[in-house]
Amino acid sequence: MPDVHNPQAVIPYLHDIHRHYREAEAINLASGTYMSKQNDINEKMRAILIDWLIEVHLKFKLMIETLYLTVNLIDRFLEKETITRNKLQLVGVTAMFLASKYEEIYAPECRDFVYISDKAYTREQILAMEGAVLAKLNFQLTTPNTYVFLKRFSKVAGIIATPRSKTELLANMFVELTLQEYKFLKYLPSMVAASAVYLALKTMGQPCWGQELAEHTSYTEAALLPCVRDMNQVHKDAPKNNLQAVRKKYAQEKHGAVSGIPPANL
Repeated sequence: MPDVHNPQAVIPYLHDIHRHYREAEAINLASGTYMSKQNDINEKMRAILIDWLIEVHLKFKLMIETLYLTVNLIDRFLEKETITRNKLQLVGVTAMFLASKYEEIYAPECRDFVYISDKAYTREQILAMEGAVLAKLNFQLTTPNTYVFLKRFSKVAGIIATPRSKTELLANMFVELTLQEYKFLKYLPSMVAASAVYLALKTMGQPCWGQELAEHTSYTEAALLPCVRDMNQVHKDAPKNNLQAVRKKYAQEKHGAVSGIPPANL
């Protein structure tokens, strides 16, 4: 019987699923230009919001898929709706409320999000925003996000192990660091994931990009390098960034303390 958990196993539908993900990833994806249409919020405010939401995500002990869907919902909504800065946090908590209901078995309740936002918004305001977000997105919540591709590419690269390898944890940290970076919206989720695997391998001094990874990701090394360089710069700048939620998370031993690993020299 073939190993369904082994990406190297010959499972006829595996490549079809991946092909579907690659075709679908750009459909429900915000563009990297929407902020130019926002008059009262900017990239920095978005970064601050997501840094805070990462802390909320950890406090509520939510699944990592919930975080990625949260950010996706925020960006897609902001692309379609101009908001004032006093509503940005409301959009954020509502997006996590929605994502939690979709991804979690036991999702936090609305009152939990009222509490975590220091009662800046009422239950009624969150529920009203929930309706607004769903309407703007035509109730289309799901999309292949970066984490879907990261799991796949990490398996192909052979960096998934028990306990988790530092290389795998580095790749996860790199992708989570990019969540705060608006400029990464110009890259497809699959490219961000592939770049994170490439950079993690490079940072750990391992061979980066052989034929197998190129075939499974559909990206050549040359195609990845612009995204890889941007990602490595984010890693270099992270210690002096005021937003530290991701670095604090990956400073913990249970996450391999990988935030202390020096950046790669590219």
